[in-house]
Amino acid sequence: MAKKYQLKNGLKVLLLESHKSPVVSVQMWVRTGSADERKGEEGISHFIEHLVFKGTRKFGVGEIASTVEGSGGELNAYTSFDQTVFYVTISKEFVDQGLEVISEMMGHPLFDGTEIDNEREVVIEEIKRGQDSPSRRASQLLFSTAFDKHPYGRPVIGYEKIIRQVNPKTIKKYFADRYSSKNMFLVISGDFASSEMKKKVQQYFTDFNSTPVRKVKRPKELVQTKPRIELEKSDFKETQMYFSWRGPTIKHKDTAALDVLAFIIGQGDSSRLVKALRIEKAIATSVGASNFTPQDEGLFTIFVSMDPKNLTAAILEMKKTVIEFLHNGPSPEEMQKAVNCFASEQVYSIETVDGIARKAGSLEFYMGDPNYFTKYLKEIGNLRSEDILKVARKYLDPKKMNISALTNMDLKKIKGEAQDLVKSYSKEFALAKKPAVKQKSRNKTLKISTGNALAAPTMEKIILPNGMKVLLRHQKDTPTFSLKMAFLGGLRGEPGGKDGMTELLSRVWATGSKSYSEDQINEQIDKMAAGISAFGGRNTIGLTLEGLSSFQKPLSEIFFDVLKNPTWDSDILEREKTVQIQQIKSRDDNPAQVCINQFTKNMFQGHVYGRDVLGNEQSVNDVTVKDIESFFKKMMVAGSSTVCLVGDFDKDLWLEKIKDFARALPAKPLDISCPMPVEVKADARFFSKLEKEQTHIVLGYRGLTLQSDERYALHVIQSILSGQGGRLFFELRDKNSLAYSVSPLRMEGLDTGYFGAYIGCSPEKTAKAISMLKEEFKKLCDTKVSKAELDRAKRYLVGRHDIDLQRKSSICAAFLFDEIYGIDYNEVFEANKKYFSVTEDDIMKLSRKIFQQPAVISIVGPQASAS
Repeated sequence: MAKKYQLKNGLKVLLLESHKSPVVSVQMWVRTGSADERKGEEGISHFIEHLVFKGTRKFGVGEIASTVEGSGGELNAYTSFDQTVFYVTISKEFVDQGLEVISEMMGHPLFDGTEIDNEREVVIEEIKRGQDSPSRRASQLLFSTAFDKHPYGRPVIGYEKIIRQVNPKTIKKYFADRYSSKNMFLVISGDFASSEMKKKVQQYFTDFNSTPVRKVKRPKELVQTKPRIELEKSDFKETQMYFSWRGPTIKHKDTAALDVLAFIIGQGDSSRLVKALRIEKAIATSVGASNFTPQDEGLFTIFVSMDPKNLTAAILEMKKTVIEFLHNGPSPEEMQKAVNCFASEQVYSIETVDGIARKAGSLEFYMGDPNYFTKYLKEIGNLRSEDILKVARKYLDPKKMNISALTNMDLKKIKGEAQDLVKSYSKEFALAKKPAVKQKSRNKTLKISTGNALAAPTMEKIILPNGMKVLLRHQKDTPTFSLKMAFLGGLRGEPGGKDGMTELLSRVWATGSKSYSEDQINEQIDKMAAGISAFGGRNTIGLTLEGLSSFQKPLSEIFFDVLKNPTWDSDILEREKTVQIQQIKSRDDNPAQVCINQFTKNMFQGHVYGRDVLGNEQSVNDVTVKDIESFFKKMMVAGSSTVCLVGDFDKDLWLEKIKDFARALPAKPLDISCPMPVEVKADARFFSKLEKEQTHIVLGYRGLTLQSDERYALHVIQSILSGQGGRLFFELRDKNSLAYSVSPLRMEGLDTGYFGAYIGCSPEKTAKAISMLKEEFKKLCDTKVSKAELDRAKRYLVGRHDIDLQRKSSICAAFLFDEIYGIDYNEVFEANKKYFSVTEDDIMKLSRKIFQQPAVISIVGPQASAS
């Protein structure tokens, strides 16, 4: 439960104690977003989000980030239509640093003219990056189509023209008018005593600006009386299409019912749209529904991403699915499934302290009550099928339908199809308006215990007679568990000419078993608010399960049947091949990934690590059911497998099933040895032309293995370079405004790895970006890092390590992959000691070993960036 109080200056404070991890999250929620901007201010809220990091009365440029990261914390911010949120997650030992930087950023930013000019270039790079993103472009088109007058129709990030022109005076005035203590509230969650935290809040937040808040009257959208169709031509390979209807505000009585409607028709593998368009017919690569409920009127949306050739079929199937729902409404099973999933969300959301703070902050912002979720769940539980059908017929009105699409197809043709859809949908919508069938019984309330946060975790390692390793960590802070099982193999086990088979295997593995069809698996997993999925990578394949402890027995039955008795259905395999091939065809829609693939291909010539995990059209087409069966059987070896279970679970139940499964497996470890990659003897530069707004660059060197004793020093080098307080961010972004995104890249493998950096920048900045990346690597070779910088990097790593291990799934993955790669799981607990043992000499020695090798440079972008 959140404790809420108010300071004399009007700042509201929410305190949420959670002692499950020694971590604290500090979040400041500002009641201003892009929808509060006037003409000529578009994008200023997002710009200010950047600028408050650029210096305050106590902190110079870069010092805010270095202070937080040097204390093992992480910080960031985001801007939306309605609010701007700034947050720090940090060890409880350094909570004062987190409180101080948030108070300085929110209360005392400098807005230096030079820094404003530097950061405006960064924001412009971010805008350009958005133009290269199909999802962001499609989303902006969605909102501009649905909102003609209301500012939700404008992009949150604003417009390049405005950002180039906005001056310091305008920025300072907007900040003074909207960033008053009366227009903000502070949320703090984590491991602290409220009595002590109140004293700290008083110390850091009493001298805030408490001037009157400039009132904003947002323009109201006119009542929509006819459908809108907006299409945008693009060069993206996939077509992204939205069907949307304006919906109510978050406080409206219909909101809960619309949330359930979105869940039933388009969320989860058993939802109607996913089942119809993605699973049964594979005419969409992605499909879903959502109910966006902001401060003002929101949107109910259906999203479909597809190969352009499937557009007509996808439109018709979407319409058919919605009309069928409008005729009959949801089934009792769908209603119960929704109730279970919404109830379980409360449990999953409190695994991390930042999740706790984010949930409470959102509820306080929109509902004025950080504990509102209990009331919301009661609303969900009281809904009947007729309530869902009622809101569907009320809001999914053809006269108020909006259709927007980002496509490379002929716009005239698509517009004709969209108009035909509206006409046919209108006729069938009218016929669907008949009395709804009444739901006879109430939905059952899913009872979930709160867990035992005070119980100390216990750990066991068991090695079965045939070599399978079993790791069990009893952790009862929340009534959930995470299970992962992995087998050595993956890309290393793929036969020649079958590139992409590991990825295909991961897509079809959990789609059927001896006792369960694909529909039954999806239905049962969604009903129990769980998740089951397969994974495949360079070195392993595996199966993972996340669930509530109360459902572990039926979930164990499904998991082990999928594990032991998968059915490789030829129709499902063909479906997934079609989707995977479409993703291969549309890979140019993600130029950053194209750049990384080009880099790894040339860094690891002659080695499996150089392969594209998706494969190519020919290799994927050639994979048969027999290939998958043979590949799977080859890797099912006990001596090359590890299983890890973390959480609140019944040991006897799971251990019996694990042992039963292991008995049937061969014991001898699988030979997954590979020839080493071709040596990189000289700097090599590779360019691929893609006419995008930005150029994408990866510059890297041959790296280390997973078992290398030097890997902790390499992690420290990465920490020196990364984060907002790291060298790359400070030198290339803060000081030189080269990019919005720049970061080190690292991969360790069983045979070798790589270390380098990625940057996305304007084409004319390509040469300077490459030169500066090389210079930063050279500095590490030529000059010892200072003790202060080294300590900052170590504390950042240690803090991130502790923060990352809040989730059971993260702990489970860390244990599992260490053990299967021959590293004792206890190293997870020894990591901090190993980081702190790294010296300045270790950094220089390893830097010379890595960065004095020949480099591989991958460039993807317009022709202008080739030279």
